[in-house]
Amino acid sequence: MLISFYQRLISPIKQIFFVCFIFLSLQINAQTASSIEPATLLSEYIKIRSVQGHESDAGKFLSNYCSNKGLFVKIFSDIDSSYNFAASLYPLSLGKPNIILLNHLDVVPAEDSVEWKHPPFSGEIINNEVWGRGAIDCKGLAVMQLLAILQYTESAKLNNFPYNVTMLCVSGEETNSENGAELVTENYIRELNPVLVLGEGGSGIRNAVAKDSSKVIFGISVAEKKSLWLKLEVNSESFGHGAVPSDLYANKKLLRMLIKLMDEKKYVKFDKLQISMFHQLGKMEGGLKGFVIKHINWDIFWPLVKKKFAEGEPLHLLVYNTFTITNISNPKGPSNQIAEKASAVLDCRLLPGTDSAKFIRKMKNTVGPKIKITVLSSSPDASASEENIFFTALSSAIKTKYTNSEVMPILFPATTDNNYFRNKNISTYGILPIILSVEAMESVHNRNERLSVENLEKGVAVFKEFIKNVNQSK
Repeated sequence: MLISFYQRLISPIKQIFFVCFIFLSLQINAQTASSIEPATLLSEYIKIRSVQGHESDAGKFLSNYCSNKGLFVKIFSDIDSSYNFAASLYPLSLGKPNIILLNHLDVVPAEDSVEWKHPPFSGEIINNEVWGRGAIDCKGLAVMQLLAILQYTESAKLNNFPYNVTMLCVSGEETNSENGAELVTENYIRELNPVLVLGEGGSGIRNAVAKDSSKVIFGISVAEKKSLWLKLEVNSESFGHGAVPSDLYANKKLLRMLIKLMDEKKYVKFDKLQISMFHQLGKMEGGLKGFVIKHINWDIFWPLVKKKFAEGEPLHLLVYNTFTITNISNPKGPSNQIAEKASAVLDCRLLPGTDSAKFIRKMKNTVGPKIKITVLSSSPDASASEENIFFTALSSAIKTKYTNSEVMPILFPATTDNNYFRNKNISTYGILPIILSVEAMESVHNRNERLSVENLEKGVAVFKEFIKNVNQSK
């Protein structure tokens, strides 16, 4: 996931009677469903250790809950490492155009649990915060989506809504989605019949606009980087005792090549979406500073803003292809033995439209022929989703629930399941409709992950408003 870089972003008809009838019935049902306690459900969900590869217990817990609450559940796969299901207002067999609210069951490990203030799978509710692994990524999002859908189970019986609304829970997002989003999109996309997918993505941030620090800017991701995981390997004929090393033993060769890669010149890329992002931010800012932000891609302004895009800065992620060295390893052996092999794993994140093959060829040209490069995993590339009536409905829902807020389309610098659906030409947006503190955002994939009850309830309210908006607009 994700979203912490935005915290530091430059400082966004049917007949009247029929519409009214739906509106009234939605309001009535919302009152009957308000007794569900979001924090309690999230707490129970977090207690299930759905660490990547072991998602079935969490999937069964959630699918049973959905079934007991009156949703129509369809299980697509049911094994420990691949549990995928849909829970809908109407049966999928009706073939209604479907609005998919997407989330994933798996969470990253929490092996450093002794460093947590509260155990990572305790689901403790303390000071109006729900603690535990997955509270933000992405069990909290699932609870928001589910409880919003449940607001309309009775209304769906009374009214023939134009759209079905479905929560889709998938496995394996943290391990590049082969057992989850990829499996579902390749085998069940016709049955799901989606016209829109809402998955993980941007959130709300404060202090993005200097002239109005109280304004909240929400970024709805319409595109994202794709992931490319590579393994670099080097063998050496010279190995043996650590006291008599050769000039270029395996580890030394590998480190030299990694340094060479890190020193390689990078080329900035501003495409249509990035230019639009900065243009909207500049318009919100106004004045001379706003003018510079609006035209940040102009060569004349680059010397003034270049430091903001340096490596290590959040904006760097928006305009450069990046790679991170996530692992360096040798075969097991004693401390005084020189390893004959050395390898490194690179987590590469590529801007939309980047040719993976060309990216790898350029890397091979840099490191030379003696370094073997293997593709471990790759997510799909996809064009940005266009803004349409669903984008408008989502924007309206956010602005209704958050006063003094603005909404803008963004490029998400991380990788989610969303591109599997964009790749099928389905409008797909990413949103976590809450405001997160810097501390909370930094807890994602880290220790002390938690989500405030206020944020959880606000997220439910936004999704509920969105469902109402789309069914009324039709």
